[in-house]
Amino acid sequence: AQRLAADRALAGLGVEPDRVLLDGNWDFVGRGNTTTVVKGDATCLSIAAASIVAKVTRDRIMRAESTSYPWYDFDENKGYPSPIHRSALATMGPSAIHRRSWVFMDHLVWNGLRRFVRPDAQGTLFD
Repeated sequence: AQRLAADRALAGLGVEPDRVLLDGNWDFVGRGNTTTVVKGDATCLSIAAASIVAKVTRDRIMRAESTSYPWYDFDENKGYPSPIHRSALATMGPSAIHRRSWVFMDHLVWNGLRRFVRPDAQGTLFD
């Protein structure tokens, strides 16, 4: 999923970047022109700025999802495991937009739930 997202983001640039900086030690881009930077958000201004843009974008998306899933309180917790969010997960179960990879989700029953895909085209940062 990360490789696909990275490929889409890089394709959206419209130019081939000279260098791709990645926060951490895993090169999920795999193009040969990448540099991994452990703790990059604390040591590299470009990575720090990208991290802020990503967080603001994700928060905006989660607030928008709160209208579809009001019982999870996404407009307040942005999808993080707050007490209200955990309570809703315990009573309602996870939604199709929940991340399956989070440790606190391991005990939940998914009941064959499929990933939610919006029928409308997803925009990009460059639209």
